Amino acid sequence: MTETERLLKNSKPYLAVSADKKNGALSHCYLILSDDDVARKTLCRMIAKIALCPNGGCDKCDVCEKINDGAYVALRINESEKISVDDVSRIIEDSYFTGFDGDKKVYVISNLQGMNEKAQNKFLKTLEEPPEDVIFVLGASQQTAVLATILSRCKKLYFEGFSAADIYGVLTEGNDDPDEETDSAASRAAVCGFGNLTRAEKLYKDAAFGEKFSLLVSVIRDLSSTKKLDEQLSRLKIDKDNLDGYLDIAETVFRLILASKRGAVAKGFEELDALEADYDYPTIVNVLDLIMKCKRMSESNCNAQSIADVLFIGILEVKYLCRK
Repeated sequence: MTETERLLKNSKPYLAVSADKKNGALSHCYLILSDDDVARKTLCRMIAKIALCPNGGCDKCDVCEKINDGAYVALRINESEKISVDDVSRIIEDSYFTGFDGDKKVYVISNLQGMNEKAQNKFLKTLEEPPEDVIFVLGASQQTAVLATILSRCKKLYFEGFSAADIYGVLTEGNDDPDEETDSAASRAAVCGFGNLTRAEKLYKDAAFGEKFSLLVSVIRDLSSTKKLDEQLSRLKIDKDNLDGYLDIAETVFRLILASKRGAVAKGFEELDALEADYDYPTIVNVLDLIMKCKRMSESNCNAQSIADVLFIGILEVKYLCRK
């Protein structure tokens, strides 16, 4: 069992489904809601194991061994980023096939946000009248990506996130005595994950994260007018390959400032002290909204330099408006 699985066994979604299994009251459909891809996908698989294992996910029996080996025929797992109407049709057709091991069949679809409205509506009919002894374990990054009609037919379970200490433990798993550099990188990534393991792992694997973080803080600190915009942005050398990374770091910077204002001071981020006085609560909230807008622009493949201009000009405007 991995450290991530061990931690998730104590999560509210896992404990809730375990209780349902123990009480003989498994739902025909569970929906795990979390923007943490690693946690959501792992939880979906673990919940499927609870449903299929005679002992509620013991990790010792033949069923659990087959599930761990990917060889249990009564379990179907779909982790595709996009799920089409044709994909849904195949899932529905397969769900009515009865030649499988055990007394239940489980379908895991962990990226329901990748199923468009037409596909969700087709899937809805099966959720309304599910095949006998079939359980659906769904996952979505956000509730707004799921049709209300589907939400009403699922037992919704929210994963609230990991602690920074838990994330640090996952990042350093198997390394009982990390060196100073590794320890520092894991500690910073754990804090900057804000409870999201996927985010923390991404930052931890980025060897240049610390350097980029300090550079971005310096640029934001020195950005006092649009006249200096080109000069400051040239220091970042933003292009389509590193834009998303800088947007993640920008979000991290302002979330850390917000946490500091609330009294949750994180060690190792003293360089943010110079920024804290320049941003009050309304300014930080507006800047975070602006960063989310820029992330949506990036997802739509807008020009990287244009997005950078929107972000930094927007930060200047927000600071000015909030001070009036």
